[in-house]
Amino acid sequence: MKNLLFLFILIPFLCVSQTWEHVNNFPFEGVHHPVTFSYGNDAYVITGSNTDNVYKYDSSTDSWTQLNSFPGGIRGFAYGVAVGSKAYIGFGSDSNSVHPNDWWEYDMPNNSWTQLASFPGAGRDHPAMVNVGDKIFVGCGSNASSYGLSDWWEYDITNNIWLQKTDIPGNGRHHPYYFGIGNYAYVGFGHGSVSGPGSNPNSTLFIYNDFYRYDASNDSWQLMSQFPSQARVAGTQFSYQGKGYILSGDGDNHYPLGVSEFWEYDPLSDSWVQLPPHPGNSIWAPGSFVIGCNVYFLLGNNKWTYPFTFPKNIYKYRLGTDCGCTDPVAVNYSSQAIQDDGSCCYISGCTDPYSINYDSTACFDNGSCVPAVLGCNNPNAINFNPNANTLETRGGELDTSFGLGGFFGVNSSAALIFDANEDCVLKSAVFYAQFPNSIKFEIRDSIGNIIDDTTLNVVSGKQRLTLNFEIPAGQSMRLGIGTTGSFLYRNRANTSYPYDIGDLITIKTSTSSWWPNQFYYFYYDMIFQKKCNIPESYNCVSVGNCQDPGDGSGQYTSLSQCVTSCISTNISELSKEINVYPNPANNFIYLNNVFDEVVIYNIFGKRILSSKNSKIDISQLSQGIYFLKTIREDKSIITQFVVSKVN
Repeated sequence: MKNLLFLFILIPFLCVSQTWEHVNNFPFEGVHHPVTFSYGNDAYVITGSNTDNVYKYDSSTDSWTQLNSFPGGIRGFAYGVAVGSKAYIGFGSDSNSVHPNDWWEYDMPNNSWTQLASFPGAGRDHPAMVNVGDKIFVGCGSNASSYGLSDWWEYDITNNIWLQKTDIPGNGRHHPYYFGIGNYAYVGFGHGSVSGPGSNPNSTLFIYNDFYRYDASNDSWQLMSQFPSQARVAGTQFSYQGKGYILSGDGDNHYPLGVSEFWEYDPLSDSWVQLPPHPGNSIWAPGSFVIGCNVYFLLGNNKWTYPFTFPKNIYKYRLGTDCGCTDPVAVNYSSQAIQDDGSCCYISGCTDPYSINYDSTACFDNGSCVPAVLGCNNPNAINFNPNANTLETRGGELDTSFGLGGFFGVNSSAALIFDANEDCVLKSAVFYAQFPNSIKFEIRDSIGNIIDDTTLNVVSGKQRLTLNFEIPAGQSMRLGIGTTGSFLYRNRANTSYPYDIGDLITIKTSTSSWWPNQFYYFYYDMIFQKKCNIPESYNCVSVGNCQDPGDGSGQYTSLSQCVTSCISTNISELSKEINVYPNPANNFIYLNNVFDEVVIYNIFGKRILSSKNSKIDISQLSQGIYFLKTIREDKSIITQFVVSKVN
């Protein structure tokens, strides 16, 4: 596959966003071959996958509404195009594979339908449909009689009549790419029944990459320049500000393109440049619409998954600078914007969730993000990293928007499989629950033994739960739940295993017996904490009382050093507080103090024995000096005694 012109788009687009932005998911069932178009701030999705559904999208609220059904009945592979406030829809096939010839006008502001003059030619699936002025041109497609039609028709909107025009040159084809620019219609690519330009010689499926311009003023066709990449079929297309665009689809073997390619065509130079691909896999038979300066990409069929899935993710991409935020008070105000697109933002900050200063309330990145450097930042720790700025890192999928999924309540053994490179802590994770519930969350080792667990109450919707799971270093452990009927959300498409989370965790796959590398279970936006390896240290906090501060900052590196120092200058005073007799002793010692516990250490600080009795058997101790610590409530006192084996 050739990407000859990719580098040349970098400079022209520096002034606008070069990234795709996820918006709210499509809230209904996904479909392939949706009819998509827009008017003002609204867009519409009609039929697809043998349905009669009609949905309206409001870009100002990023929300969807279902409208009355398409009056033409259940339809798949239909097509439509918007001309001003009206849209024109027809073709495709019904659930019995019959190709109707009805033709409909949809009044978008009034949400009303009118049936127009029927198409006089053969009915068909996925033709090309292009608006030029007050005409709509339709051609190509397929039906029971032909795998690749080449006829070309004109519909006169004003007079409601159809006229047949000159056939498209080259081979007949279905599912081409097409768009209108100025006074011309452009049509090309697609799938035919015989070999043609761009066809893969190693495939028996004939996909094309030739591209033509139709001049409606004289009913003539012209072959345009060679497309600089492989042949393709079954994507989506649109035009914007005098340029045409093709997006996604299948390649020259009718399998998905390796990258979800996005190309821009400039008719003035008759040339193509490649733009940033949309997120995720290349999609077969998706839809698109343009609102303001943004193109929205949605629906279709993901053939990278098995079985094929219907993604509900919707992404938008900024195409130009003529619309944007026009409020001078906003942090993203654009002096170049003519039309306000509702994007004004008033909180700036770091919007990168992986940075240590990430601000979840910020809607505009001000360049302040500080990259996270995971490591122990305690200088007293054995694993101290002077470059580290955080003990915590986040990872896994950050939310559910990356692929198809749903709430899952069948199997309590569903889990993520992961390796831990070192001991660490899973502090928290985000979960999405369908219903309020009490759920047991757990970690198991590679053979199913529970390592750590907790039972928590969840509410409906999204929530972050504190877990504080102690995770040991190990292989193929399981992060899951122990509750059947949890109805937590899990994804089943577009996963990106392995997920490497700092240098701590690698999530390798899932426990799904069907498609382990497609399913992702329950745990989103996880926060893990690295452990500092703190050596023991002690401070003499009071006479005879040695304590480990827990952060490695103690004055003494061993208990014996601390004990010796603590009592060396105060032994007579301590002896008054602790009455140990006899001293020296041989078999038993006795204490007359009130205490909760007694602990005996040797001169190296090693704990030898403990007791809660006032009479302590020391007959097994070797001759020498020992330290005795009495503990009562939160106070401890240390004294010295001698074991003598001389009779």
